[in-house]
Amino acid sequence: MVPSTRLAVALAVAEMMLVSLSAGAQDNGLPPETLAQSVPIFAFQSQGNRPALVFTRSGNAQEQDPRVFVSARDGVWRLIQLPDELHNTVWIWVGRAISRDEVWGVTLGGTGVLQFVSSGNGGRSWKLRGSLQKVSKAAVLDSFSMNDEGHGSLILRLDEDSSPNAPRLGYYLYITKNGGKTWSDAMYSQGKPTPPPALLAPPDRTFDNQQPFETASWQRLLTDLQPVG
Repeated sequence: MVPSTRLAVALAVAEMMLVSLSAGAQDNGLPPETLAQSVPIFAFQSQGNRPALVFTRSGNAQEQDPRVFVSARDGVWRLIQLPDELHNTVWIWVGRAISRDEVWGVTLGGTGVLQFVSSGNGGRSWKLRGSLQKVSKAAVLDSFSMNDEGHGSLILRLDEDSSPNAPRLGYYLYITKNGGKTWSDAMYSQGKPTPPPALLAPPDRTFDNQQPFETASWQRLLTDLQPVG
């Protein structure tokens, strides 16, 4: 084979490989730039008719947004539109109803305000339900529950707070009777209050990484969340 012919064949093979890689990156339905900007935080596997879900963070230290990827039966994933009020907040808790298509999520902003969102169709669309100012920015979410009648509870735990006029260390219980739209005043307890029966299952996966996944890692994760059979 003459040099010019070998060069033409090599270029053709290289072009085929690039096309193949590009097609593979697009198979999941999410643009490569979307995945490159996204840090996974929580994930649910698909269960029956309920889709797989990935909750992510996208942005930088100055500007960031929580995101949700949802799967379809054909294996294609979509980026779901979330309420604008969630801008510059991050997912800190998610749960999926054990016997319903309802999914709940809680985000936290830099001012210490919790935002509550839910989906009634497995995660395919979301609605802002309400918000709550934490008793202290240092308080962490200990537990959250919500039943199908909109009765729920939230427990915050405060282990330390060095700020002036800091509240007492311990637990703070909040109650809602309208699906998170409004919450009761905090009820203090030195010991942890007994939470109601768990109606929302925790995510199947929780990620501690602070950097976006590489393309191959995203492909493995999105595939694993949709088991065959």
